[in-house]
Amino acid sequence: MGTVLPTLPGLLGIHHFALAVPAGQLDAQLDAYQALGFAIVHREDVLGTDQVREVLLRPPAGPPLVQLLCPLSPESPVARQLDKPRPAFAHLALAVADIHAAFEYLQAQGYQLLDAGPRPGSHGTTVFFVHPKSPAEAPLGYLLEIVQDPAR
Repeated sequence: MGTVLPTLPGLLGIHHFALAVPAGQLDAQLDAYQALGFAIVHREDVLGTDQVREVLLRPPAGPPLVQLLCPLSPESPVARQLDKPRPAFAHLALAVADIHAAFEYLQAQGYQLLDAGPRPGSHGTTVFFVHPKSPAEAPLGYLLEIVQDPAR
């Protein structure tokens, strides 16, 4: 029997999967998802360091959500993501009940956090990101977003 390891406090499950969409292709992608039965939950332009047009989609059977991210400028992290070998997958987002407890826990566990602390996200959420090279002993290999969603 394995050792019981500590877990991320307040983990509720997967909040969403984020997919990068090349500039100029967002409307066509939306049409394709809507033809499959997905409904638009939220749409906004997120400026600041993110520089993306974001659309949250709910599948017919409910969560997790799918988030489409389209770069608004070449400086957007999503624009850089589209240059990588697996451009479509942007990040996995985990929902937590207490964003501050999750931040402190991951920081104490030695994860490389990309934000100085939890910050406002889109659609009224609070978020922070974990570097793809964390944890050092077994890197996840993809960007991880931690989300506290007041609507959940």
